Amino acid sequence: MLDDDTADQAGGLNDVDTAATATGEAQATVPTTLPLADRLPSPRAGLGVLELDGYAVPILQRTVDGWLILSPCGNEVDVAEGVERTGAHVVLDPDPAAVPIARAIERRLAPSGVSTVLSRWTNVSIDATTRAALAEPSGAHVFVTLRMVLGDTSRIGAAEVGVVHQVDSEESRRLGGLMYANLTHAMDGLSDSWPGLDEPGVRPLLNQRGSDFFVVLRETGDTPAVVVDIPGLGVPALIELLSTSDGQAAMAMAVATAVEQFLGTAASGSGYVDPIELVRDAPTGGSSTECDDPLLPPPVDE
Repeated sequence: MLDDDTADQAGGLNDVDTAATATGEAQATVPTTLPLADRLPSPRAGLGVLELDGYAVPILQRTVDGWLILSPCGNEVDVAEGVERTGAHVVLDPDPAAVPIARAIERRLAPSGVSTVLSRWTNVSIDATTRAALAEPSGAHVFVTLRMVLGDTSRIGAAEVGVVHQVDSEESRRLGGLMYANLTHAMDGLSDSWPGLDEPGVRPLLNQRGSDFFVVLRETGDTPAVVVDIPGLGVPALIELLSTSDGQAAMAMAVATAVEQFLGTAASGSGYVDPIELVRDAPTGGSSTECDDPLLPPPVDE
């Protein structure tokens, strides 16, 4: 399905069970003697989320027989089975190609006491409104959308990352700078040949109505959120690199370090730019294609 968050990119990467060390310039943080686990903010109060068959959905209400949830297509649906999760620090929202890296980020954060919710861990399509709605009930302090995107192969060179932050949130902007600093450092350590992006750096992006262009930025409430674009799709050597345990672990370490710095320090990162394109026309509402909701029964032929 399509909305003003772009459609899921095709392709996937293999999972990884190891972690590698990747540090960025953002790691010059405020020194502290307290371990991160003792500096973490507690997850905010929320109804929680429900983990289903490869994805998570927000809980709207607990019922006698189960839960009322927001379905992948944005419908209110009663369900009786699932795994309830409450109290997370971070929502990781990967597109299908970035799922293996998101799983590695989750494993990398766990020893630090940072709890996570994944919007999906299989190749399933979920409406941006449903994904954004995970922020409040999970109690998260961070929402990160990770997208593997096509870059400009005519401009191969040093790593470029595109990060869009919420226009009215300084904390979202700071989170974006930490993502940029750590990811570009890690990517340069993996390869010196990355495709370019039309707008690299950390910037806001608005729709024609003057609000954040991406649904996952404007519908996450008070949770600082960013959309991170990593070029690499369409380049066989980079796809292979990011399918290895070392490649995925380096990328996961970069994102995890950015999250830890955001939650536990006052570090600000880098990569802030003035947007070339501040306003982009977005659909006036609704999805541009029909959504096949896995939680709704198929129509009955009469």
